[in-house]
Amino acid sequence: MKKSFLFCLLAVAFCACGTKTIVGVSFPEAPVEILSNGDFGMRLINYFNILQAPDGTYRMYFSGNEKSSIAEDEWSQNLYLAESSDGFHYELKTKIMDSLIESSVCLVEDKDWPYRLVGNQKVDGKHCMFLWRSKDGIEFVDPKLLYDFKHDTQNVLVPRGDRMTLYSRQTQEHFQNRRVTIADFTLDGEALGEPEIMAGDCLYNSAASKVDERYDLLFPTYYNTHGGTTDDCWLRTYLVDGRFVRELPCDLNRWIGPEEKWALVAPGFIFIEGERYLAYGSRTMSHDHSDEGMISRYKLVKAVVEYE
Repeated sequence: MKKSFLFCLLAVAFCACGTKTIVGVSFPEAPVEILSNGDFGMRLINYFNILQAPDGTYRMYFSGNEKSSIAEDEWSQNLYLAESSDGFHYELKTKIMDSLIESSVCLVEDKDWPYRLVGNQKVDGKHCMFLWRSKDGIEFVDPKLLYDFKHDTQNVLVPRGDRMTLYSRQTQEHFQNRRVTIADFTLDGEALGEPEIMAGDCLYNSAASKVDERYDLLFPTYYNTHGGTTDDCWLRTYLVDGRFVRELPCDLNRWIGPEEKWALVAPGFIFIEGERYLAYGSRTMSHDHSDEGMISRYKLVKAVVEYE
């Protein structure tokens, strides 16, 4: 009751000052493939995000597995950096960190240390989530432990001035009973309250995209629910306004082909020549199958955020 009342007050306040409300998001044009695992000679490419550096260069941070099977050793994935001058064509630059998965990088308002990296490393058998900082976006230092329990796919930092909102996924009692968690941290990784858990079953992969200072859009993959098989995935879209979450219309599913049995929506919108794009990844197989012959791809699809 209190939350509903507070939401109404906030809605009235925003309407009074003329702030528009997001009512939907659409993807009117077919996606453009920008990369596949074969382009970099890797067995698998996985969780990734794209940002535009202060010098205008597009930077893609992604997990890559050069040789071994993901079924053999999930933790053989490393974090890599690729760069592009136009946002569509990328060249592999360097390895950023070993044995790091489910990660993302963002830019924050810190003139000396503008980059932040969040991701999972295994410590004493536990999935531990750390936060790093960097001056140049290449050398990340000063790891700060955020969680030492199961948080994984997909960890997304959304910067908001002197704080950051972290979206991640928490495994509940059963393997398929998963939730998106939302938590706030300072730029140094100090928790600003307890994480809150979003309702909804089987949010297998969660990803969040900042739209403006008020709104984020959340794109979770619903896995092993739609169609009744473990190969199916489908996506829904949620609008996050502070801690208030509601579902929005979205037509992204029409661009997921029948051969794309697994899809991961990558964190973050990226603007290229004034157009808003959502970057996402897809595979031809899921974790439940051998990855021999798997093709993993990164794509950009033009996104239109609809206001009223």
